[in-house]
Amino acid sequence: MNVLLDVAELLGPPFTWDKFTDMAARHSATPTPHLADRRVDSLRAIALTQSGRFAGPEMLEVWTSKHIDDLLVRKATQPRDGGTPEASGLGWSREDAEDLLQDLLYDLVFDMTGGGLVNFDGVEGHPPLDHEDACVFTTALQAADESLPPSIKYCVTRDYAFRRAPHLSSNVLVLYPDEFVRLVQRSRQAVAMKQLLGPR
Repeated sequence: MNVLLDVAELLGPPFTWDKFTDMAARHSATPTPHLADRRVDSLRAIALTQSGRFAGPEMLEVWTSKHIDDLLVRKATQPRDGGTPEASGLGWSREDAEDLLQDLLYDLVFDMTGGGLVNFDGVEGHPPLDHEDACVFTTALQAADESLPPSIKYCVTRDYAFRRAPHLSSNVLVLYPDEFVRLVQRSRQAVAMKQLLGPR
């Protein structure tokens, strides 16, 4: 969830894929993690999902839920100085926030990666996670539940407490954006090397 807000804040309103692509190209040669601005790692993580492929033929789908959709719009429209972290957001207009949902998240989920929308009643991981983080974790946990063979599930977050939370289901791997970026890059490099060497 916070990776989406990172990208929105980095690019500014309104979100466009042209701005996204330009920013990704500008930082393509800088090291991972990006020590000066960790929001760049969030942008890179999202950029790696656009193809809908993890490595080789492996699918890489982005999934969402009504909770994530609503939270994205709410945080985008909250004032920048809301008094507390919970009440603070990006200060975007409602129109720009709705466009962010449609043009960034829904494009990724439905058009680029073939993911979907998770519906759930109860949440997993609360505690140790707070309710909002548990909703995000539950989205990852229940995503692509009907896929065979069972899919590997990742939840990418910049939240330290979320990343380090104990006793969460091992069916979801929680990673920082830079960890996810390096994982995908290594996996793709391994596939490329295998193809280069050919059958042995």
